[in-house]
Amino acid sequence: MKFIFFDIDGTLTGKSRQVTPKTVEAIRQARANGNKVFLCTGRAPVSIMKSIRNIGFDGVISSAGSFIEIDGQYICENFINQYLLQEVILLFTNANVLYTLETKDCLYQSPGVLEFFNKRHKRDSQNNPELARFLEARQKEEVRKPVSQFDIGHHKVAKVVFIAKDKYAFLDTVPYLSEFFNVVTFSQYNDDFINGEIIIKNRTKADALKEVVEYYHGDMKDTIAFGDSMNDYQMLEAVNYGVVYEGASDKVKAVANDTFIDPDQDGIALSLKKLNII
Repeated sequence: MKFIFFDIDGTLTGKSRQVTPKTVEAIRQARANGNKVFLCTGRAPVSIMKSIRNIGFDGVISSAGSFIEIDGQYICENFINQYLLQEVILLFTNANVLYTLETKDCLYQSPGVLEFFNKRHKRDSQNNPELARFLEARQKEEVRKPVSQFDIGHHKVAKVVFIAKDKYAFLDTVPYLSEFFNVVTFSQYNDDFINGEIIIKNRTKADALKEVVEYYHGDMKDTIAFGDSMNDYQMLEAVNYGVVYEGASDKVKAVANDTFIDPDQDGIALSLKKLNII
């Protein structure tokens, strides 16, 4: 039996934002063959669409390791200390950094976040009706509220996502953030903004997947992970066999054992077949 972990964005799904029918079939076959299969995503639980959950998984690691859900039950939940979170909010507000506070059930967004993503989504889906429908469906499923409705004494936050139009203002915050968080960026060098997320130290995807293996009294030698970006780095490094998207950065590919092709071209299904999982 193998323990197999899949990132979502850029791994299970490509530019189409859809999981291909062959990949769906391959994941179901992997489970039918006696393996344990998990989502391992940076998305908050509320941001994992039903269409993906309905593929069928033994469990879900979400918010980049903050939550572990097995057979529909949460076995682990980790949150940012409220006093530390208060400092982060103040730091981002003073630096004009847009942010989203991720709780288990809701995304609380500062003014400007929704407009930023709507503008990008409109551009990306301009000539792609299928993508436009997907993005519209995702917005309907997610629960988003303005940060003005956030109550720091009541709502527990697992992860903070950020967008900074002023790169240098954000970089000034990094020395303070890095003392307590792993700072992960997703934007490209030539983008006119920086976006990414901050994750509690010692609470990465790798930490969570190790707990999953321990939960089943398994062995890390039986682990396989699929990813594509820097928030998968620790996960790919921790497992026995890591498979990374062929278009990933050299730094991410350096910790992997193999690569997979475009998810929209059935890259995951082909890789599972290559590994004799199916």
